[in-house]
Amino acid sequence: MDIETFVANFEFLGDWDQRYAYITELGTRLPHMDEALKTEPNRVQGCMSKVWVTGGPHPNDPHRVHLLAEGEGPIVQGLVALLVMIYQDKTPDEIAAIDIDEMFVRLGLDEHLSPNRHIGMYAMVRMIQDIAQKVATTG
Repeated sequence: MDIETFVANFEFLGDWDQRYAYITELGTRLPHMDEALKTEPNRVQGCMSKVWVTGGPHPNDPHRVHLLAEGEGPIVQGLVALLVMIYQDKTPDEIAAIDIDEMFVRLGLDEHLSPNRHIGMYAMVRMIQDIAQKVATTG
C-alpha cells in the first residue's frame, strides 16, 4: 500500500478508535526484523518503547533507501510501519523533501499522539534521514 491509499482509507474512518485499529493493523504487515539487527546502534534513542531502525542502499537500486524497522507494542509497531511506508524505497533527495509535519497534520497525528510518541516519531524520522544521508554519500 502506498501512503496516498493509506491516507484515503484513514480519512474514511470515523473515529480515533477505528484509526488506531487501522494503524495497529498496518503494523502487523511490517516484516519482522532479524533479531541480529536489534542492536543498540540501531535502537532509536528518544523512544519510550523499544524501536529499531536500520537500512542502506536498496539491493536493486543503490540510489534508493531500503529500511528495516520494528517496534515493540501494537501501536508503536503501526507507527513504525507508517514511517517505513512514507520513506521506503525513496531517494535521499525525496526523503529530505518530505514534510513530515504536514503529513502528521494531514493524518491528525499532530493532535492525537501523546507528547512521548511525538518525540519518538521525530527520533525515528531523524534516524531515517541519517540513513538516507549515508546512502547519498555512498551511492
